[in-house]
Amino acid sequence: MKRCNVRSTGLSPTFWLRAWIIISLSDRELHGYELISSLSEAFPGIITPGIGGMGRGYRILRELEEEGIIIGRWSMEGTGPAKKVYRLTDEGEKLREEIIKHVEGMKDYIDKFLELASKL
Repeated sequence: MKRCNVRSTGLSPTFWLRAWIIISLSDRELHGYELISSLSEAFPGIITPGIGGMGRGYRILRELEEEGIIIGRWSMEGTGPAKKVYRLTDEGEKLREEIIKHVEGMKDYIDKFLELASKL
């Protein structure tokens, strides 16, 4: 199982996409389309609309599942075809806390950077 190293990530779009999925699953199960749609709403422009963006989102979901951060199951609830719903694993819960701490630390650095940059 590959483990996401929070400290090696920065401001990359992939970091934010992965982080948003993990945060979104904090207290509930969601299916893939809901997660990817919420990414587009939360971070406009970070994921391309259409099939390309959806494919990227589903790749990230698959990677997180392979890493043991999330777990998916098929749900037959409601009408229409079965949907794969995801939830955080215990490992995912731990990573969620690490992400929050990491982003809080990044915010401090970003604020300091902007403060110094504005003085130049």
